[in-house]
Amino acid sequence: MEASGAIVFLPQDEHGSSLYLEDILFDPAALWLSETLRRQGVERFLVVCGEGDREKAAACFPVGTDIVTTGAADAPARLAAFLALVPGQVVVVTRPVLLAPEGSTFARSGKEPPKSVFTLRGAALAAALSDGRDFDDALAALGDPKPWQDRCLPLKSDPAYRATVVEPMARSLSVDRMLSCGVRVMDTESAFVGPAVTLGAGSALLPGAILRGRVTAGRDCVIGPNAMIRDCQLGDRVTVNASQLNESVVDDDTAVGPFAYIRPGCHVGKGVKVGDFVELKNSTIGDGTKISHLTYVGDTDAGAHINFGCGTVTVNYDGEKKFRTTIGDHAFIGCNTNLVAPVTVGEGAYTAAGSTITDDVPADSLAIARDRQIVKKQWAAKRRKG
Repeated sequence: MEASGAIVFLPQDEHGSSLYLEDILFDPAALWLSETLRRQGVERFLVVCGEGDREKAAACFPVGTDIVTTGAADAPARLAAFLALVPGQVVVVTRPVLLAPEGSTFARSGKEPPKSVFTLRGAALAAALSDGRDFDDALAALGDPKPWQDRCLPLKSDPAYRATVVEPMARSLSVDRMLSCGVRVMDTESAFVGPAVTLGAGSALLPGAILRGRVTAGRDCVIGPNAMIRDCQLGDRVTVNASQLNESVVDDDTAVGPFAYIRPGCHVGKGVKVGDFVELKNSTIGDGTKISHLTYVGDTDAGAHINFGCGTVTVNYDGEKKFRTTIGDHAFIGCNTNLVAPVTVGEGAYTAAGSTITDDVPADSLAIARDRQIVKKQWAAKRRKG
């Protein structure tokens, strides 16, 4: 069934909370609803919510969604303007539900759930309202709830119900969606995929994969085991092994992990190695760069084909302010180097292992910043003899 618009109510309970803004798995219930409707063809949304919920609600719906405060004086005019833009089919959601995609249904036990979702013509609703009819009366008279009755799972303010009924169903729906897109799910009971996640065909989710928020990944990626990715964009053939990625971009053919941590604001280029116990923060990493192990790269602009030795630290914080480090293409950063920002290492430059670099290093130069080694022969033997 095609639908060109949706009107969604996010009601608050007596404590001023909305079930739609509580998480199902790792994402708000409103995001599950909006993504299901969007995939069904809904192009425009009008959301009615409490004043304090506007920001959180807007984050769950596409850009351009009209957010209307419950009881606002301009609400009738905003509704009329919305219906003028959407004269065709409109979906109206009045109560908190988890909505199954078209072609799927929920097994129903006990009494029939209350009517929560309706379809009607936007032009017909607009005409009824212009004639002075109450919205609820017009919806009851013109709306058709039948196509939705078996696709709605009511939400309740009951943690046990959410944990045992709603969240397992949401997980199952997402796994089914991944499988239908050609994604291999190694263990369907241990993959947790949010409603706004898209993966390319040929990708694989290994046990313990958690994808939350707005995540996109290309073809032939391997995610897991035990990886969590939030609000990231991944290219083709990316592997993420036992690591966490947040609010960042990772380009094609890059390998992350195991035990790596990518914090927000990073752009990792093509063919990069981000190895074990590596942390990146607010940094760009050029194509082909290798950061193999035990390294912190923060507030850094690193070029292409750089080698970061084990134990490298970009020293970006002086206790009050953050400073950036710049590293040119083909540089070689020796093991246990401290780069004290703000500092620049030029293209093709080297830093000697164990150096603390506080001044800029010109291109194609070697920087050595450590005390000269002193050897006292037979010192240990004499000490042992007392």
